[in-house]
Amino acid sequence: MRRFGERQVVKGGRELWVYSGGAGSRDYVLVHGIGVSSLYYRPLAEVLAVHGRVHVVELPGFGKSLTPRRPLSIEDFAETAWEALDTLGIRDPVLIGHSMGAQVVVEMAIDRPSPRPIVLLGPTVNVRERTVPRQALRLTWDSIIEPFGVTPIVFGDYIRCGVPWYVRTLREMMRHRIEQRIPLVEAPILLMSGRRDPISPPSWLRTLAGLARSARTAVLDREAHVLMFRGAPEVARSIVQEADRAEEKA
Repeated sequence: MRRFGERQVVKGGRELWVYSGGAGSRDYVLVHGIGVSSLYYRPLAEVLAVHGRVHVVELPGFGKSLTPRRPLSIEDFAETAWEALDTLGIRDPVLIGHSMGAQVVVEMAIDRPSPRPIVLLGPTVNVRERTVPRQALRLTWDSIIEPFGVTPIVFGDYIRCGVPWYVRTLREMMRHRIEQRIPLVEAPILLMSGRRDPISPPSWLRTLAGLARSARTAVLDREAHVLMFRGAPEVARSIVQEADRAEEKA
């Protein structure tokens, strides 16, 4: 990413890459979804970098990060992400997760309670459609309606990830129950999706918000699942406002 430095972190045999840029007193950590890498976060990362330090994590097995020998649970991904952030001296960040990354961020927030908000973009998995065939159908439909430029990035990352690791991770993603875990999050939560999102529709956001201790929802009218690509300015504005609001209350 332009103006972003990259750092490799290896912990317990698990490799991550972290791309960092921007300056300021606040840290924002972005965690991607299944199969993809840091690339689709570029528009949001660059807008957020105007407001603070931004760190985009590439989880083990995705992007440039080597594939582990065994499957990792959502909790494992969360633990590894925290270990990498500790190594890099990143403390008390605003955590932002997209799709499966939202599940990872929920576990990170449970592990280390903080007054900082967490942001869940298009969180998976919709309890009403928790089967692999339904998720595959929704993903296919989403790839058709996403704006120009998103699908080539996503599917290029899928190819780089490879089918075996994708399938292993998919099992863990489907096994995780975000609706059971989100009530344990003490931090305020901002839930966002695109109104056209077939994977994480606004109705699913409302369900999760009703289970959370403190949550707000926001829906972008034009966007589908990868709402932070074309909708980066609006998503970034909502994130910064939520972080400001939490600081005022602290």
